[in-house]
Amino acid sequence: MKLRFVTENVGKLEEARTILSPLGIEVIHHSLMLMEPVEGRIEEVCLEKLRQVRRMGLNRVMVDDAGLFLKAYPGFPGVLTKRIFDQIGYRGFMKLLAGESRQAWLEGAVAVLWDGKIRCFTARTHGSIIEAEPESLRPEPGFPFNPVFVPEGEDRVLSELPPEKRLEHSYRRKALEQLAAWLKERARRDDGAEPAD
Repeated sequence: MKLRFVTENVGKLEEARTILSPLGIEVIHHSLMLMEPVEGRIEEVCLEKLRQVRRMGLNRVMVDDAGLFLKAYPGFPGVLTKRIFDQIGYRGFMKLLAGESRQAWLEGAVAVLWDGKIRCFTARTHGSIIEAEPESLRPEPGFPFNPVFVPEGEDRVLSELPPEKRLEHSYRRKALEQLAAWLKERARRDDGAEPAD
């Protein structure tokens, strides 16, 4: 089974391949510049990106979107995470959180168009933002919050965890596994087999 992934983020592409390949889904990169909506919930933004892809005539394709959410600032930065980070960086985020709750979560959505059917799958990873000197932090390409986000149950930030632990905590993995289960169920029905309980 082949599935196109419209993304410009190589890290997201590799993560999707790592997760979906063992499940029998070959992820094919499809480069396409999409208009990024600047408001709405993560899943709404993801579905809008998928509508853009659909208008271009693509099928069997997925898009994704993700954001960081801070308990101290409901809904923020959310879908604006990349834009806000590009403007204020780690220094700005540390100032925002001074004296505030450092609880946070990463939330992502994966939307798929498969033979005319559209589905969106969402997942979260809860944790907290560490206190750190902004000068000491180096963002990971495509994942700027990995150096400051500690998943629940861990004592290290994502960027310090081994790959298998990072994958264990990945909201994208959770959403992609939901997508894979949906695709497998569709394939069973299309083959005339009875759905599994």
